[in-house]
Order: sequence, then structure tokens, then C-alpha cells
Amino acid sequence: MSNVYLSVLTNLRKQSKRNEKKIISLFFAPQDGGFMFKELMNKISQLCPTEQKAWHDSMLDHCYDIKDWEDARSTLINLLTIENRQAEEKSIRSYVSCCAEAVSGSLPLPELSATVEDFFARYGMEDTIPEV
Repeated sequence: MSNVYLSVLTNLRKQSKRNEKKIISLFFAPQDGGFMFKELMNKISQLCPTEQKAWHDSMLDHCYDIKDWEDARSTLINLLTIENRQAEEKSIRSYVSCCAEAVSGSLPLPELSATVEDFFARYGMEDTIPEV
């Protein structure tokens, strides 16, 4: 993580010790046993190589480009954050892939992020835990 992000977090922690958990949950999310800055997690290309490969393997089965997948992933992460929930990367990938599969026979092909929003509003997401 860059020094800029550490500096921002340090300054926020100094301002409000009692809100430390909330500050951390706003800026960080779990990833492969550690934590990564949420802003960085919005790009598939910035995930660990194993996760990148898993995402790219999922993408090969559908007609969406990488930007569509990144937007859909970001949309799902934001929806989970709004509900104070979080999920493992594998579950997020599975959910977005399921959404892509569900509309794969539609013409014209709907936006993947819109499909994720629609499915989340209708069905939610089972494989989540409360945010820390």
C-alpha cells in the first residue's frame, strides 16, 4: 500500500479513535487473508495473479469485455458495502459469472452491471458476512 493511503488512514485514526473500526471498514476490504485498499480492488488487473487468472477464465465463457466485468464487480462490491456486507473474491466472481450466464441468450445483451444490480435487488447474495 502506498504511503499516501497510509498517511490518510493515520490522519483519520487520529481524528476519531472511537470510529476506528468504521474508518478501517470504509478504506479496507479482506483479500486473500490480508487487506487491500478498496479503491485498488475495483480493478481486476490489480488483484493477485491467481485471482486475475480465475476472473479471466470466467470471462472467456461470456461475451462481455473486461471493463464490463470490472464495472459489474465494482457494482456488486458497492451494493455489499451499502448493506454492510462483504464477500470473498471467489463468491463475488461466482455471482457476477452467474449473472452473465443468466442473460447470455438475450439480444441485445444487457449491461452486466445492470444485471448484477437487478439480481442483487431481487435475490440478494447468500455467501456474505457482516462487515467488520
